[in-house]
Amino acid sequence: MSWFFQEPPLTLSRAHLLNLFFTLGYVAPLYLTKYSRPSRTHQVNGNRPLNERWRDHPNVIRTRLLSVTISTAVCLYYVHSLITSKAAEKGTVSGWDASLPRLGLVFSTDTLLAYLVTPALFLGPLYVRYIGSELPFMSRWSFRKDVIERVFTWQGIRNYIVGPATEELVWRSSILAVYHLAGASRATMVFFTPISFGSAHLHHAWEHYNENGRTRKGLKNALLITLFQFTYTTAFGAHCAFIFLRTGSVFPPLVAHTFCNFMGMPQPQGEVNWYRRYATQIKVAYALGILAYIYTMRNWTLRADGIFWYANESHVW
Repeated sequence: MSWFFQEPPLTLSRAHLLNLFFTLGYVAPLYLTKYSRPSRTHQVNGNRPLNERWRDHPNVIRTRLLSVTISTAVCLYYVHSLITSKAAEKGTVSGWDASLPRLGLVFSTDTLLAYLVTPALFLGPLYVRYIGSELPFMSRWSFRKDVIERVFTWQGIRNYIVGPATEELVWRSSILAVYHLAGASRATMVFFTPISFGSAHLHHAWEHYNENGRTRKGLKNALLITLFQFTYTTAFGAHCAFIFLRTGSVFPPLVAHTFCNFMGMPQPQGEVNWYRRYATQIKVAYALGILAYIYTMRNWTLRADGIFWYANESHVW
């Protein structure tokens, strides 16, 4: 029995619709209950509101983690059921044998180098941490402070474990799987699908606006922050989509997602100002990181037996 379909089993319109449903299904439940919604009550004597509960409040985080975990499980199971039913109709390999590879839930030693692509891009920030003795096992690094106290808190679990895992399983595994089944082009999968990933972060504008006191200045700041976040997350989504399609696995983009959350946004100008003595070396490290990224993305990501990258050229899906 074949792994592939001889013609796309889904229409592109249905893929677009599922993209919308999966995105809304991930974001909308975050605001459905009072336990997952950030909130503020009245102020007393001009002080901060009593009983305010923002997105970093432990109760909000716990409820939202449960919400996105359920949403992700529903997306994955729906795509699994869809693949299984289409495979049964066509007489191809069905069940989890068919859905796991299409969801990218496979691990291959052929993709080990792909895990180094994102760190290569961050050569500049990594060099700055080396200068500051902040890399693992250096003098200013502490396992307790930089791992235990950072990761094993509710914010850490959200930022470094559940958040990256659920987002990659929805926007890479589930959404890219349905676009692949619809016969979408590489360009569509790499550059169009990340728009919904970026859009899923737009709801933070409302939270930023409330946190800044619902003032005109607060609105302006919220819009600027959210616009930047939308641009950054969309670009990052394209990065992860490319790696997913090339490797045929969700694990390299998942590790990249967690790594980027750990590293934070690169601040080249601030780093040069802080370490003026090393300004030239920092600039060179950033430039080398870009060159290394271009090289490694092209040469370290393609898996020979992957089912996504060459599927359209082979006219199988």
